[in-house]
Amino acid sequence: MPGVVIGHSITVQLPHGYRLIRQSDTGKEFVSEDKKMRDYRLSYFYDWSREDNNIVIVKESHNGGLDGVVMFHLEPNIEHPDRIVIEMLARNYASPGSSGSGYDLLRVVENNVAKRLQVRRIDIEAVKNLEGYYNSLGYEKTGENYYDSSWKEIINMTKRV
Repeated sequence: MPGVVIGHSITVQLPHGYRLIRQSDTGKEFVSEDKKMRDYRLSYFYDWSREDNNIVIVKESHNGGLDGVVMFHLEPNIEHPDRIVIEMLARNYASPGSSGSGYDLLRVVENNVAKRLQVRRIDIEAVKNLEGYYNSLGYEKTGENYYDSSWKEIINMTKRV
């Protein structure tokens, strides 16, 4: 498994085909099923990854493109995290082999990143219609729902890992 450095000195082993987003990825095609997600280009994910505490992992496709992307940050900070907060998880519908990529990326965060950082909690702010999907993966609703003008009803979900 290749190692990637997050923060300034933390090495995390990722399975083959998974890596941090690169500037060279920003020109690749990426199409989400959700029309609102189509406004988020790979350049947005790359720029976001350059901010403190933010990490973006991609799943490479067999044709040189990307099958999926997960963006998350560490709370309270990258040096002493006690939880991972997943901001976005997206599959590339322009890539024929992308089915299951969101699930695969979520598992990489849980099994590789959280374990290496000894983080025991992962939070997701999910759109309401995905509550059942995340429940099936072991995430439980916590707190109150809230309304977002772009995404409508958002639910807070947590998983202990």
